[in-house]
Amino acid sequence: MTPVEKAGMLFKKAGLGFPALPAMLGARLRERGDWLFSTREIEKAPYNLHHYLREDPVGDYLILSHSGYGANSYAIQYYLVYGPLQMFLHLAWGGIYSNDRESAAQDIRLCFSLADEVVRLTRDRQKLKPGQNLRIVGSDIYNSYWSLSGNGGERRSLTPAGALGEVLQWLKDGTPDQK
Repeated sequence: MTPVEKAGMLFKKAGLGFPALPAMLGARLRERGDWLFSTREIEKAPYNLHHYLREDPVGDYLILSHSGYGANSYAIQYYLVYGPLQMFLHLAWGGIYSNDRESAAQDIRLCFSLADEVVRLTRDRQKLKPGQNLRIVGSDIYNSYWSLSGNGGERRSLTPAGALGEVLQWLKDGTPDQK
């Protein structure tokens, strides 16, 4: 069984769905630990979202994991840096005080579905200027926002799905200056 197949089976069995991975990155995916799949070496736990947001560019990569700490601070991490797209989803799931796992799983499935569409639409790069990057941060624990490099500022959203939805709206028919 390949790492992609194993990760897909693990996530689907948990009711979370599974994102469509870019083929080039899927081929490089490796199992690095329990609920931890990545195309790169892991120096900091994926739960440490801010580390990944602050680090210098390291090329295209994919991290897909479930991690956390304490009694109720657990999340699914789906970090995809792929060409001009930098997408960091940090979605609450798990912990002993989680009352509605199905609702959280439904939110994660929705975010994976929206993320798949974002990846598909950014591949053609028609909306992005040469050298421009699109950054999406969707987190139930921290902030959710998106931004375009060189376009002045972030567009904050209340939810990860909200940020992804705004990006999709822009990719389909708007410009950032219209928001």
